[in-house]
Amino acid sequence: MYSTRIYYQDTDAGGVVYYANYLKFFEKSWFEYLISIGISLPEWESLGTYVIIKQVYLDLIEPLRYGDYVTITSDIIEVKRAYFVLSHAATKDTTVTTRCTTQIVCIDKNGKPKRIPDDFRNRLIQHAKKG
Repeated sequence: MYSTRIYYQDTDAGGVVYYANYLKFFEKSWFEYLISIGISLPEWESLGTYVIIKQVYLDLIEPLRYGDYVTITSDIIEVKRAYFVLSHAATKDTTVTTRCTTQIVCIDKNGKPKRIPDDFRNRLIQHAKKG
């Protein structure tokens, strides 16, 4: 989970969050989430496993505006051999304003796809949202 206030730099000329900035919020959330379940990406990178975003789906339901306070949550919804999928939600007060899914792929130091290492994958599976 990641919480933040919406700052002027996050918005467009109309005071509404610029769509690409949602991806920054979701990235901070999933990075924090992975740390909370014992997956340190810098540690995995030192062992030769990197992650990249392959696919993103963003659903802007209601606009967030300059000054709003938002909470971002992330959950693991699918784990395969070489990738995993996270779902994210941005919530203002009790209203979900934005939903997102990201497909994250494991690669080696040369940018080639690789299987998720067993320990990494097992932690993902252990915390995957059921149903």
